[in-house]
Amino acid sequence: MALAANCFLKYLWWTACYSAWSGIPKMAEQWKAAGAHASFNEWSFVILEASSFILLCSVFRFKTSARILVALASTIVCTALFALALSWIKQGIQ
Repeated sequence: MALAANCFLKYLWWTACYSAWSGIPKMAEQWKAAGAHASFNEWSFVILEASSFILLCSVFRFKTSARILVALASTIVCTALFALALSWIKQGIQ
């Protein structure tokens, strides 16, 4: 989940760069690279989140519907908390 959170933050960064650099002829090369980085981090995030969800579904011992709901909620909440903590660490808590 920590890796997924890190990929999510990188995805946000590269998407912002892609958006900021689009349409500027001098930045065309960086713009294309930012798009590739954003796409890579997006798919990395999706794959890591799905892996976390599947792992948690196999670990929890509830009925099927409860297992899915608890695993989904745990994955989303924990990844969000990791993303928040990583953003504080990367920016330096002030």
